[in-house]
Amino acid sequence: MPLGRARALGRRTGDWPYGSPPQGNDNFAWVQYALGALVPGGRAVVVMPVKAGNSVNTAEREIRRALVRGGAVECVITLPSHLFSATPVPVSLWVLRRAEHPEREGILFVDAQDLGTKVRRRRVLRDTDCEAITAVVRPWLDGERCPDGEYAVRAAERGFSAVVVARQVVADEGCSLRPADYLGSGKYGAAPATAQLLEAGEVVGRRDELLLPERRARESGNGYRTGSGPGGWNEAVLGELCEIRPGPSYTRLPAVARTADAGVPLVFPQDLVDGRIADKTRDRVPWEMAERFKRFELLPNDIVCVRTGAQQRPALVSGTQTGWLLSSNVTRLRARPDVEIDPQYLHAYLGLRYSREWMSHRAAATAAPSLSSAALGHLPVRFPPIGHQRRSVRLLDELGRRADAYASYVSALGRLRAELAEHLLHGSVEPL
Repeated sequence: MPLGRARALGRRTGDWPYGSPPQGNDNFAWVQYALGALVPGGRAVVVMPVKAGNSVNTAEREIRRALVRGGAVECVITLPSHLFSATPVPVSLWVLRRAEHPEREGILFVDAQDLGTKVRRRRVLRDTDCEAITAVVRPWLDGERCPDGEYAVRAAERGFSAVVVARQVVADEGCSLRPADYLGSGKYGAAPATAQLLEAGEVVGRRDELLLPERRARESGNGYRTGSGPGGWNEAVLGELCEIRPGPSYTRLPAVARTADAGVPLVFPQDLVDGRIADKTRDRVPWEMAERFKRFELLPNDIVCVRTGAQQRPALVSGTQTGWLLSSNVTRLRARPDVEIDPQYLHAYLGLRYSREWMSHRAAATAAPSLSSAALGHLPVRFPPIGHQRRSVRLLDELGRRADAYASYVSALGRLRAELAEHLLHGSVEPL
């Protein structure tokens, strides 16, 4: 029966096992519809707005209380905001089960809102993020017998928070199903799990990681000095240094030919992030179809530029991305074997402000931003002898590694401060 009809009938007859949903909000109608569709012992995962977990509406609060007391809620997982392109609203996953006699006396609350990677205006959960959450939640759902505090430890080791709360405790007061309310960032008095102080160990580890590249830099003598001028340098246009291959036309590779499931990943402009290609792309091409697009595949040290759309920093292809395919909106650069140009040097050069402004100005000259292969081929490139190029790349890479180490240390220190503040201001730890 369609949800709209079920809701209308239920309101007339009062056929809502956990309470009649309020008018104008279908969240709790949907939850009960999902539970009603399950066989005994069946499980459902429902996407809910975070605010539904602790809304002050009386009817919604009583429905939550009935769900909790009846053992229908097994786990609640808060996800990052901006996961969906249509809305920035943060959501939670409610793991529900239809059981006459609940096996658990508690509910697992997981706060994973800080996971994910920002990709333009959205936040994307990588495979590693999903695997981290699954590693904590799956044993709970499978009925693993271990101390409840173990779940907090496992979550802290993976960069997020978790806690097990008794159903009776949840059913009291406002009957919140918002994980943050039990993890120290919701209402006063809910102290965070002490396992989160394991972040202090991470800070020490990050500090050690920071010292390694600093020591290596001193030992290797990597550095720089003021040069005497561009002696021995050459200048050429980009088309003389590399093969420029635009992606296939949209008519050959339309949206209907793509899939989000198994197949060869397609690279789009939004997949170019900080000079790299994102580990996980949005669309794929079925394996059998990909064979027809071999000349558009990528190899290690190829460079991918934006062809159509807002200009992004060009990205260097890594070894794990071998065989991925160009979309219609990007262009591949592949260094010519008979020219002494290091691909990594060329990638760094194309990331310079001068090069990016040059490409943006040529793309902006058209009605819709589009940089043709012919125009791109005229980009002037200055380069020294090959040995000089490689020394420059090594120095830039070393500085990049040091910058990443500092960023990791600062990030870990910031997380420790935030977690320690929760403990200090809830009284679960004391300053020395």
